[in-house]
Amino acid sequence: MKIIIIPLIYSLTLFISPQLTAAENTELDCLVRPEMYIDLSSPVDSTLKEMLVKTGDIIKKDQPLVKLESSVQKAKVKLAQLQATSISEILNRKTQLKYANRNNQRLQSLYDRKSISLFEKDKAETEVALARIELSKARENKQIAQLNLELAQAELALRTITSPIDGIVVDTYARVGEFVAERTIMKLAQIDPLRVELIAPTEYFGKITQGMRVTIIPEQPANKSFKATVTIVDQLIDPASGSFTVRMAIPNPGDELVSGVNCIARFNF
Repeated sequence: MKIIIIPLIYSLTLFISPQLTAAENTELDCLVRPEMYIDLSSPVDSTLKEMLVKTGDIIKKDQPLVKLESSVQKAKVKLAQLQATSISEILNRKTQLKYANRNNQRLQSLYDRKSISLFEKDKAETEVALARIELSKARENKQIAQLNLELAQAELALRTITSPIDGIVVDTYARVGEFVAERTIMKLAQIDPLRVELIAPTEYFGKITQGMRVTIIPEQPANKSFKATVTIVDQLIDPASGSFTVRMAIPNPGDELVSGVNCIARFNF
C-alpha cells in the first residue's frame, strides 16, 4: 500500500502546481487607443480665415487651432471699449448736480428772508433731485457700456477656436476661405491618458476588478512597460464568445506611448 500511495501524491502535486503559477500571472492581448475622438466644429457661422495647426500636430488644451473671419467683431470691441471708458457724461452730470445744489442753497437763503416765493424754492429743490437722477442714469449707462464690452469681447473670442483637450490632430476637413457653418473642421484625439481595451475570457470574471493595477507591454515603444488602471469592467458576459470587455486608463504625459498599437496586459492575481 505504501508503494502505491507515494507516487500518486507526487503526481498530483506536479499536476496542480503549474496551474496555480499560471493563475497568479496572466497575460491577455489588448489594444492601446486614444481616450476619445472629438469632431471640432465652429460655434458660429463664419468663414475660415487661418488654420493654425496641421494633421499630426501635438496640441495642448486651450491652444488656438483655427481663426475665423472677425473684422466686424473687432470693430464692435473698439466701439464698446470707447463707450465703456468714457467718463464725460458722468462728469457733466456731476457738474450739473453741484450747480443745482449751490443754486438751491442760495434760493433757500433768499426764501428764509422772504425774498422769493415758494414756487421758486420748490423749483430749485426739484432741479437738485433731477440732477441726482441724471447722474445715477449716467453711471448706469457706464455699467451697461461695460457689459456691452464684455459681450463684444466674448463674441470676438468665439472667432478663435481652441482645443478642449491635450491630444493630436487626426485630420482636417476645411480650408482657408471656406464657410464652416454646421460642419466639422478637424478631428482630434486625446492621447493623455490613453485607453487600453481587451476581451477577457469568462474564467477571469470577478477577478478583474475596477481600480486594479495592470502592467501593459506595448509593441511600440519596444522593451518598455507601463502601468494602467482598470476603469470599466463589463458586467455582461457575451454568451456566444464566453468573454467580457475590460477598459483601462494609462497616463501618457510625455506622449511616449503610441496609440493604435497592440499590447499585452499582464495581471497579477
